[in-house]
Amino acid sequence: MQQTGITGAGRNATGIGNNPNNSKIMVQDISSWYGAQPVLKEVSMPIHAKSITGLIGPSGCGKSTFLRCLNRLNDLVRSFRLQGTITLDGEDIYHPDADVVLVRRKVGMVFQHPNPFPMSVFDNVAFGVREHNRQIKKRELEEIVVESLQKANLWEEVKDKLQASGLSLSGGQQQRLCIARVLAVMPEVILLDEPCSSLDPVSTAKIEELLLQLKNSYTVVVVTHNLGQARRISDYLGFFLDGRLVEYGAAAEVITNPREKATEDYLAGNFG
Repeated sequence: MQQTGITGAGRNATGIGNNPNNSKIMVQDISSWYGAQPVLKEVSMPIHAKSITGLIGPSGCGKSTFLRCLNRLNDLVRSFRLQGTITLDGEDIYHPDADVVLVRRKVGMVFQHPNPFPMSVFDNVAFGVREHNRQIKKRELEEIVVESLQKANLWEEVKDKLQASGLSLSGGQQQRLCIARVLAVMPEVILLDEPCSSLDPVSTAKIEELLLQLKNSYTVVVVTHNLGQARRISDYLGFFLDGRLVEYGAAAEVITNPREKATEDYLAGNFG
């Protein structure tokens, strides 16, 4: 994987410089490829702390690849290359000395389709904790599991079936279980890639309510095709098209007064 340091302001529609106030993650001029195929092109943006950043755009525009750059999941793809800089609290996560395991603990990921492990509800939540701390005491582990399920607004629904399979839960419950699993390892940032795409409206509303609660303690980044959802939950909004970040800013401003014609057309449903 190739990585180069970048200085100066990012070249995109935002005009945002190096150190915007309250940025948890700073992305500077990243471009990426799968083999010879370019995916992201000179993307720069801050991810603000304790807020929800929504990422929108048509399929294939680079949103999910961008999301996976933020916790180095793309490293698992042999042909992937990255240029540019991504810092978490000022530390370059692609530096040769960076601890990838620590990066992924700090920056957790929830995927499009709920993916609970084929084990009990309790063990699903406890899994990552045990991996990071093999010596953890039973009482401490139990406290972490309960607290994580409470934070995921799932405790009252599963407290009497902690030994039941996580696969026995409904789709919406499974997705909240996956969020609890991420919360258990005490991340600072939570990435979600289309977390409600396979859920019914009631389950979607519960996930949205949960995310609005979680942003009080965590930095949240959500990829979504649901423009209504982006409007409801986002504090900041980035619009991607053909691998470029066309527009980024406060969600209310981007939605009501987009600067770019492409953003206006996408929000109006003219394409995508």
